[in-house]
Amino acid sequence: MHNAILVHQMIDVMRRFSPVSSALALQLSQIVHFMDCRAGNTILNYKEIQKFVWFQLKGTSAEMTRDMESSEESTSWFWFVGDFLHTTPGFFSQQPSVSSIVTLEDSSFIAISVEDFTALKKQFFEAEQLIEKLRDNCRVLRTQHLIDMKRTALERTRNLYYNHPNLLKICSRKQLASFLNMSPDTLTRAMKKLNGI
Repeated sequence: MHNAILVHQMIDVMRRFSPVSSALALQLSQIVHFMDCRAGNTILNYKEIQKFVWFQLKGTSAEMTRDMESSEESTSWFWFVGDFLHTTPGFFSQQPSVSSIVTLEDSSFIAISVEDFTALKKQFFEAEQLIEKLRDNCRVLRTQHLIDMKRTALERTRNLYYNHPNLLKICSRKQLASFLNMSPDTLTRAMKKLNGI
């Protein structure tokens, strides 16, 4: 019963983007897997082909990108409860990922394998439309993030501070700074201004 409630949570998120028939919902409930991970666990490595798409039930995860020349690692994205985790390229193209996925907190996921995902698309016409809308939403969010990076350092920090305060507790200053496209020192100064120090 508990697992059925968790699957229903995922389907509710899907329905925000596109209709999900009772037949598709039933099929989803039969093919999903559940997994729990401790904080700091890497669920996808660099250059690995993503064999599962994950739905975050609990916790927070981060996408880590490595600079090809310097090999320096930066935080390029965060996923929260209710998000689908996939990299580009990655799950949909079945090409080696240029980034990794790491859990920042103890996390729980629903996972769908690429084999089951492919079968769903063949069996249900609506699944293809749903997937495209989910991917479109991801592209919109990432594009908005790029636009936000044109704001001042203080504005970027304020947005993070008010929209995702938990990240300040679970991320290093370096992780947050790289996500906000600024140096750790700049982030520290911006945080002091926000806190009135």
